[in-house]
Amino acid sequence: MDKHRVNGMLTNTGHSVLFRVENSTRQHVNFTGGPLSYKYQLHHIHIHYGLHDQMGSEHTINGQTFPAEIQIFGFNSQLYTNFSEAIHRAQGIVAISVLLQLGDLSNPELRILTDNLEKIRYGGEEVEVRRMSVVGLLPDTEYYMTYDGSTTMPPCHETLTWVILNKPIYITKQQLHGLRRLMQGDGADPKAPLGNNYRPPQPLHHRPLRTNIDFNVKQAGAKQCPSMYKEVYYKANSWKLH
Repeated sequence: MDKHRVNGMLTNTGHSVLFRVENSTRQHVNFTGGPLSYKYQLHHIHIHYGLHDQMGSEHTINGQTFPAEIQIFGFNSQLYTNFSEAIHRAQGIVAISVLLQLGDLSNPELRILTDNLEKIRYGGEEVEVRRMSVVGLLPDTEYYMTYDGSTTMPPCHETLTWVILNKPIYITKQQLHGLRRLMQGDGADPKAPLGNNYRPPQPLHHRPLRTNIDFNVKQAGAKQCPSMYKEVYYKANSWKLH
C-alpha cells in the first residue's frame, strides 16, 4: 500500500468535520523538514468552512478569506508518545493549513472525503474512509508561511507550529453544498447547520511570521518587487511527507 495512503473515520462531531487516522495503521505518515526540528506523525484532519463563499477559512492571505480550509494535524513523535500528551507540551503539535479555492474541478483526494458527506449529515454520525492519499491533498508547491501559535478550538493550547502552504487546492460548488447540508444535531433534532465553524483571525501579538519565499527573485520582464530579505528566515528549505 502507498505509505501516504491512510484509512480512518470521517465524523460529523457536531462542531466540525473530522477525519481521524486509524490507530492500527502500520505505516504512519510523518512531516519533517522546513521549519520543523522534529518528526511529526499524522493524527487527524479538520475541515473548516463557511455557509457563504466569502468566508470559511481561519487564515487569510493579504486580507482575502477563502470558502474553506483543511488543517492537517500531527504530533511530535520524537518527544511524545501520543497527540493527547503532545498538545500540552512545547513544540508538541504541527498543523499544515491548505486553503480551498472555488473551482470547476475538485482536488481528487478531497472528493474521497466529500463523496461521503451524505453519510454523516447529522451530528455524531461517522463513516469509514479507506486509502486516502494525504500527499494528494497538498498543492504542488514547496513554499509556505509559518508561525508559532495555538489551536483554534478551546482551550487553544499555545503549543502549535502552523505551516500555511502558499497555494490553494480547489473545491466545487457541489462539494461546498454538501458541506453546508451538514447539521449540528441528530436526525430528530437537527439544530443549526454545521457551517461557519471557523475562528476569525487573531492578532499576531508580535509573533514573527516566517517564510521560505524569496522575495528578491526577479521575474523576467517584471519590475523589481520590494525586498523582504531581512524577514526571510527559511530559504531553499523544503518540508516533506515520508
